[in-house]
Amino acid sequence: MHDVAQKANVSINTVSLALQDSDLVQPRTKARVLSVAKELGYRPNVMAQNLRRGVVHTIGIMIPDVQNAHFWDIVDGAHDEAYQNNYGMVLTHTSLNQERESEFLRGLIERRYDGVILAQTYSEQSPIELRTLIQRGGAVVTLGRTWEGADRVEYFREDTAQVLLEYLYELGHRRIGFVMGVARKELAQERLVAYQHFIEKHDLISMLEYCGPSVDESAEATTRLLQYQPRPTAIISVNDQLATGIYRSLGLHGLRIPEDVSVAGFDNTSVAKSLYPSLTSVDVGGPDIGRISVQLLLQRLADPKRPQQIVQVPARLVPRESTAAPRVE
Repeated sequence: MHDVAQKANVSINTVSLALQDSDLVQPRTKARVLSVAKELGYRPNVMAQNLRRGVVHTIGIMIPDVQNAHFWDIVDGAHDEAYQNNYGMVLTHTSLNQERESEFLRGLIERRYDGVILAQTYSEQSPIELRTLIQRGGAVVTLGRTWEGADRVEYFREDTAQVLLEYLYELGHRRIGFVMGVARKELAQERLVAYQHFIEKHDLISMLEYCGPSVDESAEATTRLLQYQPRPTAIISVNDQLATGIYRSLGLHGLRIPEDVSVAGFDNTSVAKSLYPSLTSVDVGGPDIGRISVQLLLQRLADPKRPQQIVQVPARLVPRESTAAPRVE
């Protein structure tokens, strides 16, 4: 600004006002300042300006697993919405690690982002600073049911999973396996409860196998399901990512999809479309989740005292090639 002022033969204050398009500067003077600024390649220090105003126009987002395309769908939607509103975004991921999640949460608070979007695995360990921030009306949006008081986006409910289960039942499946691959058993409870209620409702045999969140563990869980006598005619995965493990195990056992075993998942990510045969999946609206999260943050920034907002994103079933009626035995 000093260089611009010197060449335009005006004060630094006049340069500042001219760059802000202030009416306090005569049009001819303003035009001269802008011409010199362009000639010298001057660009305002946006970070310094934002710090003076108490905003940084940046949103922090934390996801638990970069291997899962579902979370990239959310990030993609959030980034688009932030960009449309002139906000930047900083991403951090925890790799499903408890200590890293706690450390990153504190880092998000200390870095003075305007707001944060959190997809947590260990919400009970949230630092007191974050809880205090929420109580004071800070811009925090959580994905799923976490703390009271924080704005949140809910996209998995029991009825979300029921849609898929009833679809398989209508196709004629009575032996439905479930690969419950999560970092901890407390996660994805709505899908588990839906499965348990479905089994009870139709008086079926439970074929549930727990495993960890990796594809290899999903394949191992599928192998255990195939040892049931008689084996499942359909297997659902807790998410699309782990459905790839189901495909692998069925292939290794010489079983065809869907002729021998139907397969389905949740999230409707790019994985579902890329697998062969393509995967039947429940679309939970990943990009919409991201966009709505940013919208909630911006609304909270505009009105910190507004009541807690809870938005539910509807789901829909997307049938594809991986499911069909079971073979007549």
